[in-house]
Amino acid sequence: MEKDLQELPIRRKLGIMMVETYNSVYEQSQEFFADYGLTSQQYNVLSILHETGTPLSTSDILKKMLEKNAGVSRLVDRLIAKDLVEKNVNPNDKRLIDVKLTDKGEVLYTNVSKELSGVDKVYANLTDEETEMLIRLLSKIGKI
Repeated sequence: MEKDLQELPIRRKLGIMMVETYNSVYEQSQEFFADYGLTSQQYNVLSILHETGTPLSTSDILKKMLEKNAGVSRLVDRLIAKDLVEKNVNPNDKRLIDVKLTDKGEVLYTNVSKELSGVDKVYANLTDEETEMLIRLLSKIGKI
C-alpha cells in the first residue's frame, strides 16, 4: 500500500481498496465483453431477455438488471442498432413497448455464455475457500 494509505484508519483503507478492486474487476469484465462487441450491461439485458423467454418492457428490464441503469432505453437502442433485440408495441397495451431478442441476439448470448468463465479469470488468484470466505464477508458488509 502507498504510504498515505497506510496512515489511514483501517476501515477507510478497506473502503478505498474495495473501490479500487471494483474498478479493476469492472474494467476487466468490460474488456471481456468488448471482445464480443458488448458491454457488461448489454450482456445483462440479453441475459434477462433470454432467461425470461418473453418480451419485456424497458421498465421490467431495469427491475431485473444487476446494475441499475436509468439509461436502459438507450441501452436497448444500442442493442437494436446491432440487430440483437427488437422493439414492438405490446398487443395488450398499446402504450407499452416490448423488447425481445432477435435470432442474432440469441446466438450471441449463447456464444458469450459458453465463454463466460473467461470473465471469472480476474478471481484466479483466490482459492475456492478464499472465494467463499470473501463472499461471506462481503455479504456481512451488505447487511449493515
